[in-house]
Amino acid sequence: MKYFEVEGKTVEMAVNNFLTEKDIPKDFIEHEVIEAGSKGFLGLGSKKALVKIKFNDTEYFKRKGRLLLSELLEKAGFEDFSIEVKNRNPDIILNVISPDSKLLIGKNAQMLDSMQFILNRMMDWEGSDGSFIVDVEDYRERVIETLKEKAIKLAKTVRRTGKPIKMAPMVTMVRK
Repeated sequence: MKYFEVEGKTVEMAVNNFLTEKDIPKDFIEHEVIEAGSKGFLGLGSKKALVKIKFNDTEYFKRKGRLLLSELLEKAGFEDFSIEVKNRNPDIILNVISPDSKLLIGKNAQMLDSMQFILNRMMDWEGSDGSFIVDVEDYRERVIETLKEKAIKLAKTVRRTGKPIKMAPMVTMVRK
């Protein structure tokens, strides 16, 4: 949640100016009137309205990210898919479920990383710490679990034999 204090001639003008300036739909904000303002007499002694706006940025980014990824997949020619949205502070995970999962992941997750890169460039995070992590049928989680199991197995072998073991280079699974 983010909070903003905005001024305007009237409460409605202050809220509308904020919404148009930030390009946010009205259903993602709540507002509280701090000072209603007044017109004064013949324009003298007028006071501006002061409004406190509560912006639910997480829900906004979830919905916008889901729509952008859906549009990206449709333009790439994928038709049968669904997108699950998960929140892992400060990041938002968009998990695609599709019968074309192998195509969406690509070789060494290159397609997955490319979609994630494009989506994060399309979004305007404006001061937020978060980013999108694009996943396909929990592929990234499965790879991380496999790597953990492999590392534990190799660590036990090293402990038993006392000899160092080299692992193959690993692809970074969660990129920003």
